[in-house]
Amino acid sequence: MVVATATEAVREMARRHHTRGVPAVALGRAAVAGLLLATLTKDEEQVTLQVLGDGPLGGVTVDARSSGRVRGFVKRPQACAWEPSLAEPSRLEIGPAIGRQGVVSVIRDLGLAQNYGGQVAMHSGEIDEEVERYLGTSEQIDSLVRCDVLVDGEGGVTAAAGLLVQTLPQAHGAAVVEFLRATLPGPVFSKMVREASSCDQLHPEAIAKTALGQCAEGMRVLEVRQVGFFCPCTRQRAEATLGMLRPEDLEEMILDSGTAEVTCNFCGIQYRFTEAEVERIRRKRAQDRPRN
Repeated sequence: MVVATATEAVREMARRHHTRGVPAVALGRAAVAGLLLATLTKDEEQVTLQVLGDGPLGGVTVDARSSGRVRGFVKRPQACAWEPSLAEPSRLEIGPAIGRQGVVSVIRDLGLAQNYGGQVAMHSGEIDEEVERYLGTSEQIDSLVRCDVLVDGEGGVTAAAGLLVQTLPQAHGAAVVEFLRATLPGPVFSKMVREASSCDQLHPEAIAKTALGQCAEGMRVLEVRQVGFFCPCTRQRAEATLGMLRPEDLEEMILDSGTAEVTCNFCGIQYRFTEAEVERIRRKRAQDRPRN
């Protein structure tokens, strides 16, 4: 079992993308799911989770690392207006906002020559359900995934947590997965997170014991990792992005505004380049272009 509590990380992501309510919940559930997927190995692993649907949000993309670092964004974060009535004590349904037609894609980067990836067709639009289906269908591992993000009356993030339970190869854990699937549906897990948060007990070990119930006897904590928001973007990477444009496009940029701006989708930081800097990039791009 892997349990993740990521309230501060999700709150920071929502702040950077100016998301509240349903978009914040979608982003947070995807972030927690990505963290759960990325912490299945002791080696450095990066997981990219994409849930791309036909709903108004368009989709969610998350990068999570086994070290506990996570970042992500919603394609159209302002597409769903927040209604305070949605902040009632029940599991917030995000399927209509994500969409029920689309794909769920997972790419695992283990630092090898090639990445491992797979995808499945979307079914409900509920992100934890979709990730659970992905693990069972694409990776052929019997799994249970539960994630939730709670919000207050103004749509601000108040809690974020999730758990992943899997059967190990040639092990006898299928009964535990089936037990939790029957006793811990989405709304029950949401209630558990709400109650733990209200009494300041939103801790991974406490969630694990509460979820397992009678199966928690003999449970051992194998490892604890810190979770936090992190984006590795830099001005140098932003400049490299400009360097991928054609010299003609850069020249047009200079003539139009004299400056260029690159915004990181994941963290919202804007990198601005002066006319002289864009011209330098254009000249280097023109010199590096293959000649016929």
